[in-house]
Amino acid sequence: NAETEQMEKPAELSEPEPEANPSETPEPPEIVAPEPDVLVPEPEIIIDGIPAAPANAVQPIAPAPPFLPRAVAPPVGDIAVSNINAAASTIDLGTATLVPRLVLREAPIREVLSLLARSAGLNLAFAESDEDSGVAQFTISIDLENEPVQDAFNYILQLSGLQANRRGSTIFVGAKLPQAARNLISRTLRLNQASVQGAATFLATQGAEVQQVVIETEEIIDPETQRVVRQIERPPEIRAITSEQEDGSQGALLLRGLAVSTDDRLNSISLVGEPRQIEIATSLLKQLDARRRQVAVNVKIIDVNLAGTDAYNASFSFGINDTFVVSDGGAAAVNFGRVNPPSTQSVVDSQFPTVTEFQFSDPEGDGDIFLERQNAPFDNLIEGFNESAGTPAVFARPGFGRNNNPFQPGLADVDVQDDGVEFDFALPSLFEFPDKFLLTLEAQIESNNAKILTDPTLVIQEGQEASVRLVQEVLTSVRTDIDLDGGVATRTITPVIEEAGLALTVNVERIDDNGFITLSTAPSVTAPSGTQEFISDNAENTITFLSRRELSSGLVRLRDGQTLILSGIIQDTDRTTVTKVPILGDIPLLGALFRSTNKRNQRSEVIILVTPQIMDDTDRNGGYGYSYTPGRDARQMLNRGGFQSPGN
Repeated sequence: NAETEQMEKPAELSEPEPEANPSETPEPPEIVAPEPDVLVPEPEIIIDGIPAAPANAVQPIAPAPPFLPRAVAPPVGDIAVSNINAAASTIDLGTATLVPRLVLREAPIREVLSLLARSAGLNLAFAESDEDSGVAQFTISIDLENEPVQDAFNYILQLSGLQANRRGSTIFVGAKLPQAARNLISRTLRLNQASVQGAATFLATQGAEVQQVVIETEEIIDPETQRVVRQIERPPEIRAITSEQEDGSQGALLLRGLAVSTDDRLNSISLVGEPRQIEIATSLLKQLDARRRQVAVNVKIIDVNLAGTDAYNASFSFGINDTFVVSDGGAAAVNFGRVNPPSTQSVVDSQFPTVTEFQFSDPEGDGDIFLERQNAPFDNLIEGFNESAGTPAVFARPGFGRNNNPFQPGLADVDVQDDGVEFDFALPSLFEFPDKFLLTLEAQIESNNAKILTDPTLVIQEGQEASVRLVQEVLTSVRTDIDLDGGVATRTITPVIEEAGLALTVNVERIDDNGFITLSTAPSVTAPSGTQEFISDNAENTITFLSRRELSSGLVRLRDGQTLILSGIIQDTDRTTVTKVPILGDIPLLGALFRSTNKRNQRSEVIILVTPQIMDDTDRNGGYGYSYTPGRDARQMLNRGGFQSPGN
C-alpha cells in the first residue's frame, strides 16, 4: 500500500514537503481499505468426470470393478410339492342311467332332485327347518343331454350347497342335516413330530372347528410388596376356535363342518366329520408331521499365539583415578570422586542420626546395656546389646556393612573402657568399584508358539440352538457395597467371578430340501491377560484381567459338507523399546555400545472352521453321531458297557 511504499523509499531521495498555506483547505487523505487476511485461498473446482489424481505417488488409484453385463437373479432350488385331492364328496345312486335330454327353467330344487332320484329308483327325504324355509323355494335352470343321472344329481347338490346322505334306497337332503342323518366318522391320530396345538390351529384355518380347553389363573398380588401371594385356578372352559369367513369372501374352507379336539398328554388329535373331510384333514396332518432334519456341525477353533522377542544390550564400566564411568542398558553415569554427591533428600534426611549421648549402664554393674535401634544406621546386626552385663556380645565383622544393603556403613567395633563405650562405624571394605575396563554384551532372540485346538461336534435339530462352554472361573474384581442403616455403615464385599475359556453357540435356522443349511455361530475366546494386586479392607487381593475375542457370524448359508472359514479375529502387537545415551547412541556401529534395544512382537489369531453335515436318520451306523469315531479309551468303556462302538 501507499504507507509501505513510503517507508521503503530511501531518505536521500525523499523530497521536502511544501509548507502549507493557511488559506488553502487541505484535501482529505485517500483512505485505502486494508486487504483481508486470507489464510486459505479459494480453490478452483473443476468437474470433468475423470477420477481425481492421487494425493501422492505412493497412493495409487484402485480401479473400480466392472459392472455386470445384466442383472442376475439369485438361484432358486427345487421345492417339495404335495397335492391333495380337494374335490367334494358325491352321492352314489348305484345306476348308470343316462338322461337323454333335460331342459328346466327356474324349477324348484326339491322337485328336480325328486325327479332325478325317481329316475334312479331311489327315494328322497327333504329336511326343511324354519331357518332354512327359503331353501326349498330356490330354483335352478339346467340343460342336460346324455348325462348320467348320478352326475346330474350331484351337480345340483353342489350348486345349491345342500347336504345329502344315502342310506339304503333313501337319500336325505337338507341345508343342515341333523347328526343322525349325516354320514359321520371319527378318527384319532397320534402325531410324532408336530404338536397337537399347532396342528389343531392349522386345521382351524381351513374351516375346522377346534374345541380348546382354557384354564384361567388368577393371581393375587400384595399391594405393598407387589409380589404374587397366591394363584387361583378357575374352572376350565371349552372355547371353539374356527375361521370366520366374511361376506363376499372367496376363500375355500375345505374343512367346514369338521370337529377337532386334542389331547396334550398323548399328543393326539381327534377328528369327527364326513369321510371326505376326514381324508383331507388326515392328508394335511401327514404333511405337518414331517421330521425336522438334524445336522452335525463340526467346529474347529484354532487359537494361534506367536510371540517373539529380539533384545540387544551392552554394558561397560571403567575407572580412572577418582573418576568412574558406567554405561548400563543405554543409561550412562559418570562420577567424579570416590563417593556420590548427596541429594537434597539425603541432606535433609541424613543417613546417620543426630549425635546424642548413649544411655547405657555401667559394664561392671548390674543392668542391661541399651542402644537405640530406631536411629541406628544398621539393622539386625546388634544382637548382644540386650544381653546382661558381662555376657559376650556378637557384632558384625568389620567392613561388612548391612545385611539389607552392603553399600551402607556398618558397625565395625565396640571398645568398652572405664570411662565409657566407644562405637566404631566403617565403610564396607569387601566391595570396591573396579578400575579396569569391563564390558558385557547381551543379545537374545526368543520365539514362543502356542496353539489351542478345540474340535467339538454338535448335533442340532432344525430351529434349535446348541452351545459348548469350556471355561474356568477367575476373580476379575471386587464389589464393595456400603449400607447406611441407622447411622451405622455396613460394608459388604462381594467377589466378581467371570469365566475364562471357550464359549461356542451354534443356531441352526433352517435346513432346506436342497441340502443347504442356514446357521449362525457366535464363538468367544477369553483368556487371562494379567493380574493386579490391591488391598481392600486390610486384605490383599489379586484380580485377573481378561482379554476377550468374540465373533458373531450372523446367518450364513452353507451346503451339506461345505467348510466355512471364519477368521479375522487378529491381534497384532509390536513394541520396540530403545534406551540410548544422547549423541553417543546415534553413532553408527559404535553407538550399539551405548544403546539398548528390545523388540517384542506378539500376534494372536483365532481361526474358526465350521462344517455342517446333514444327518441321515435311516443310517443305522450313526448311533454315536455323524462320522464320530470314539477314542481307544472311550471304545473300551463302551464295550465294557455292552455297546457296540464304531471302529471295532
